Amino acid sequence: MKILIENTVPLNNGDAALIFSVGEKFEERGHEVYYSVPHLKKIKEIYPEKNWIQSFLPLRVIKIPVVGLIILSMLLISSKEHRNFDAIISAPGGYINSYYSFKRRLQLMTLYKFLLRKKIYMYSQSIGPFKGKDSKIFAKYVKHFNLFYVRDDISMNRTLELGNFKNLYQTKDAAFLLETIDYSKIKNNKVAISVREWKFDDRSEKVYFDLIKSIVNYFYENGYEITFLSTCQGEPMYKDDSIIAKKIYSELDKKIQNSVKVDDSFYNLQDLRKRLTNFDFVVGTRLHMCILSWLSGTPALNISYEEKGKESYKYLNIEKYSIDYNHSGEIDTVLSNFVNERKFSEVFKKINYVQKESNENFNKLYTDIKE
Repeated sequence: MKILIENTVPLNNGDAALIFSVGEKFEERGHEVYYSVPHLKKIKEIYPEKNWIQSFLPLRVIKIPVVGLIILSMLLISSKEHRNFDAIISAPGGYINSYYSFKRRLQLMTLYKFLLRKKIYMYSQSIGPFKGKDSKIFAKYVKHFNLFYVRDDISMNRTLELGNFKNLYQTKDAAFLLETIDYSKIKNNKVAISVREWKFDDRSEKVYFDLIKSIVNYFYENGYEITFLSTCQGEPMYKDDSIIAKKIYSELDKKIQNSVKVDDSFYNLQDLRKRLTNFDFVVGTRLHMCILSWLSGTPALNISYEEKGKESYKYLNIEKYSIDYNHSGEIDTVLSNFVNERKFSEVFKKINYVQKESNENFNKLYTDIKE
């Protein structure tokens, strides 16, 4: 079979983890997998071993109402490359909400179905929150997918409120299809902290910065070497979290700065996972900084800016280690409980269970494609 994974942005290592977790499952079974991307030349340089095609969605003309949809349809119909795929999978993640523009992405998937007669699938998405007409726009497209996977309770409930969709199934985050690195390690008193800006939901940057500085101060006082590190950094074509890290670093006391580094290098997914094994702990604002840390054998405390962080930590039974982006309460006790936790082995066992469940969900989709 020949599979296309659409709507991918692998300059973000969280996205890379999601798309490769799915794509490599097909490759393990001898199938060809292609990924549709906006930054084709750059991505080929970073992952030359993968198959890539240029996405139509970045074209400005595509964004024009009505006209854009007509042009998108013509591009698909005229593309021999796109006609050769057996199934189209929309990348896992969290783009179906009112924070981002999602309508064209869903329209593109349905065009594959109605113009090219392809099977289409949504893999492990977070759904919402929605504002205005966005929920009705979303509901129009769900029924057209052969299978529609959502990755947490709140997404499942939100979708069911919009209709009784027979193709709807609940999964876990697709990154749990990745293998876990052995978590037995020697402590070296190193912690990584990932930060990001978030300008939605009336969140305060000042409250967030104060939270991060308190976290840095805690680890400094307890003798840790602190590194700012993120899944999104070091690449001018994409969001660079190291810019925010440097702002926070500049506000730290001079004596603390000597124990803090800002890593602003770009890493591909494999190199980032290796890097994460060097730390005792991670405090991650980006969800997949946390999930990749756990999968790389490093316990991670989550700072949740969207629903997806708390939801993921809920099904790992570690909700107490997911705090809000604007957490303004006492933080030292949370951190002390985290670094002194004696039951992390139970979390890794739970992750192994979630991985098995994730493989079962993949097998369901795989079987549907082959039928």
